[in-house]
Amino acid sequence: MQRVIYLRRPLSRRDQRGLQQQLERAFQRQWAQPGALLAVARHKEIWQPPADVYETAHAFVVRIELAGMREAEIAITLDVGGVRIEGRRPEHHDERPLSYHQVGINYGAFAVEVFLGRPFDHERVSARYDDGFLFVELPKPAPDRRSTL
Repeated sequence: MQRVIYLRRPLSRRDQRGLQQQLERAFQRQWAQPGALLAVARHKEIWQPPADVYETAHAFVVRIELAGMREAEIAITLDVGGVRIEGRRPEHHDERPLSYHQVGINYGAFAVEVFLGRPFDHERVSARYDDGFLFVELPKPAPDRRSTL
């Protein structure tokens, strides 16, 4: 029943360039779908769980539906303008089925990349897994008091 959530700091400049190219391609593909979550998967073997991205007065929040992840590792990688969340849902079988009549649950590696395009405080990012949902809170930067004077 151990859950491990890794929080990684921003990618190096070299990795950011590749991520930027992926985001640009994905953005071009999804341009016709206003309001769609911008997410990129590198391989077809990687599935994308349902996700919500919303904003509160103090933070941006990414909520991802990840049922059955109690004993899984989840890696959260922060970038300058977004976040990548990846891991693996373990496959559990109580009994070997004779045949499947319906298949709708994804197992194996998953990844979600969210591009915010707005700054957030990388030092105060937090994550928690609660009742089948992963919540990643990306706090907004504190207002610069000097600019308001």
